[in-house]
Amino acid sequence: MTNLTTNQEIGRILRASTAGFAVGCRVGQLQVPAFGGLVRARPVDEREAIYGLIYDMLIDDDPLVRRLVLAEAPRPSAIQDQRENRILPVEMSVMAVGYVQDGRIHHTLPPRPPLNLDPVELVADPQDVRAFTDDLGYLRLILRAVGTPVPVDQLLVAHIVNVYDIRGADDAWALAAIHELIELLRSNYDVLIPTLEAVSAAMPTLTSSFGL
Repeated sequence: MTNLTTNQEIGRILRASTAGFAVGCRVGQLQVPAFGGLVRARPVDEREAIYGLIYDMLIDDDPLVRRLVLAEAPRPSAIQDQRENRILPVEMSVMAVGYVQDGRIHHTLPPRPPLNLDPVELVADPQDVRAFTDDLGYLRLILRAVGTPVPVDQLLVAHIVNVYDIRGADDAWALAAIHELIELLRSNYDVLIPTLEAVSAAMPTLTSSFGL
């Protein structure tokens, strides 16, 4: 059984910019990462570790997949072999939301992007998650994606629910995050309302105490 209380490597950098990066992984590694998950590109040298949120996951096709799709009844063994020995990696798109340098966490875009093939881990250790999310300043970076193809409202909800669980059903943190979003989005009801509705649907007991 997968242990989701520790940080686990989920892939390596395919390409990157200061705004975000793409991670490549094998199909077998897809049991761990999920939409909205907090990840960290963590080089083994002295460069900055960069935090981000998974906002998209792409499983592209290849010539063999196309042939198998057109087959009337593809053999299960052929499907399994294709999944285990894919030429193309599964690709995850990650939005940068902060970095750590000299032991200090910064909730701003990193000064430099990670490098190709740097390892990326899912941040699931409660202590590490708390260290990054205690300060909610990184939520502003997520809202920079409003107006882009990034599903910001769904990303926020998935992230809040994920962190809430990892922090041990931390009601105080979740309510603080919701309050911060209300403050940040009070002039943008097109994003605020669907975000609050989605949070309320995902966490009805908690949000009822907040008047949502």
